[in-house]
Amino acid sequence: MAFKDSFNHWEPIAGYGWEATWRPLADDNFRLGLGYTVGVTMRENWNYIPIPLALPLASVGYGPATFQMTYIPGTYNNGNVYFAWLRLTFQ
Repeated sequence: MAFKDSFNHWEPIAGYGWEATWRPLADDNFRLGLGYTVGVTMRENWNYIPIPLALPLASVGYGPATFQMTYIPGTYNNGNVYFAWLRLTFQ
């Protein structure tokens, strides 16, 4: 995945995500997930040096669509980012 960071520069990220899923409703299409993601990212303001990461992962899904999210902790004015994306599964 790649996205624009807060300085409007591209930031690539690659890794692995694992989630346990629950189906709390009678409708099996609805699910909740909780897990983790580990990977490597590179930022322009750090000269694209590979940076390892381990972050929490949560999701809400229905059918082929899953809204996934994570939290990137930080310090004052540095980090503390809620990051979310939509995943579509084609069967």
